[in-house]
Amino acid sequence: MKILVAYDGSDNSKKALFFILNLLRKEDEIYLVTVVKEAPKSPEQKIIQEREEAEEKQKQVLKDLEGYKVTTEILESPDVSSAIIEYCKKINCNMIVTGSRGLTGLKKVILGSVSSALVSKADVPVLVVK
Repeated sequence: MKILVAYDGSDNSKKALFFILNLLRKEDEIYLVTVVKEAPKSPEQKIIQEREEAEEKQKQVLKDLEGYKVTTEILESPDVSSAIIEYCKKINCNMIVTGSRGLTGLKKVILGSVSSALVSKADVPVLVVK
């Protein structure tokens, strides 16, 4: 199986990653994907800095993934959920795993939610770990 884990370094994304590790077999493939959210007119230096931070977050957690087949990827996109879904299609993944921010009510309506967008738009199962 190919499992895409949406990983931003937050506690919620770490919970999601370590939860799915308990369900995987060693032969399963993990795609650890971080999306750098670029604005249409983002200064190049800011994107470079965010990319470096994303690489560091991934590097820190890779120590805990020894023995697993892991591919890391950093994507740049103004739309995080669409970037994750497109990458999932590209690699033909079987499942997307993401953390939940736990937003409810008005905050969720105003801010939107990557996990909600993934659940509603993805063609594969999405596991949201709270």
